[in-house]
Amino acid sequence: MAKDVFLTNGTGYIGQPLARALREKGYNVTALSRSDESSAKLKELQVKAHRGELAKPETFVDAAKQADIIIHTAATRDANFAKNDEAAVAALLDAIKGSNKTFIYTSGTWVLGNTGNVIATENSPYNAPAPVQFRTEVEKTVLAAVKNGTRAIVLRPALVYGHNGGLLEQIFVRAADRGEVQQIGPGENSWTFVDVDDLADLYALIVEKGVAGQIYHGAHGAPVKVKDFAEQVAKAYGLAGKIKTVPVEEARQGLGFIADALTLDNQIDAAKTKRDLGWQPRRPSISEFIVQRGRALAGSTR
Repeated sequence: MAKDVFLTNGTGYIGQPLARALREKGYNVTALSRSDESSAKLKELQVKAHRGELAKPETFVDAAKQADIIIHTAATRDANFAKNDEAAVAALLDAIKGSNKTFIYTSGTWVLGNTGNVIATENSPYNAPAPVQFRTEVEKTVLAAVKNGTRAIVLRPALVYGHNGGLLEQIFVRAADRGEVQQIGPGENSWTFVDVDDLADLYALIVEKGVAGQIYHGAHGAPVKVKDFAEQVAKAYGLAGKIKTVPVEEARQGLGFIADALTLDNQIDAAKTKRDLGWQPRRPSISEFIVQRGRALAGSTR
């Protein structure tokens, strides 16, 4: 009999590929829906919609409780996002306490902060910058839930790319619109990436094989220096040499705290995750994707 999954986001950048991957594996999927538009998208994905709001756990906890597996990927993207995340996680964990049901929390590799020249692993110490410090405590809360009879697991994606959405899409589209690539700071720091469809596959593997109380990294490929990334984007978009260095203070005006996060040297390793779960990313690398996206954006402007 197919197991039931509840997603706190089934239509977002990560949530939609995840919902699709789970449906392809035969799971019955229900996802939190905040609007008629979201409900319509879920219907197209053959996912059942449950109307509610992430900021109001009472609107979805009972529905989540009916599932065998809960995957939390949602965020409110507002000034209360940390508070809302903490409240949602607390309510969901309390709802399934003692049931041995699965709870997967989506964190992020930014909780490891500035890794410098060290390649951080799943066992590296926390060093989260202030804006994502709350996730350090939420991770600890999730992992501690194992003692209360919950199969609780943390997944930390690196910078996600693929399709035409997410944070990196802002960089790509702005480059195309402005005729230049904007780079925050000198670009000597490095980023690690993961394709959104490979990440969806990883979620599915964690559902099937993940060990309670473990942290898994969603990262693939060698870290890329930001200045090299900027050069790749510029070349792919026919903007070679047109790179503008933007001070972090200026970047904050458009990106908020994310501007600071993008100046981190966030070099991530996922060898343990690949070894333990058999995860084998197979989509185009970030460099290959940049070329593909550059061609697509160039074609759309003709």
